[in-house]
Amino acid sequence: MSSIISLASVLILTVLILYLSHLFTKSLGNGIGMKRGGTCMQMLDRLPLGQDKAVAVIRAGSRYYLIGIASSQITLLAELSEEEVPKETAAPPSFGADGYENFKNILKKYTDRHKKDV
Repeated sequence: MSSIISLASVLILTVLILYLSHLFTKSLGNGIGMKRGGTCMQMLDRLPLGQDKAVAVIRAGSRYYLIGIASSQITLLAELSEEEVPKETAAPPSFGADGYENFKNILKKYTDRHKKDV
């Protein structure tokens, strides 16, 4: 009987730890690095080119810009028209500001895909 109780307590403790770690990572993600876009300005896309170098498309109000980012400076490369920016990039992202899906969406995709296998 004591082995069943200890097994149940370990199971409950494991579920509690997983839930608390989910809450912690969710709050950490909301506070750090996820607030890359405001109401007027937003980074729509970024392409790393090397160590500390990248190009990015940003939206400032209703204007779009292509910028070069280096460790020591940011350079305006071109102003883009709305037609030059792909529609899926021009729309605000539906999940994270960095373009990363949240854990719930990833888990749902994974479980839906593997339900078909069973």
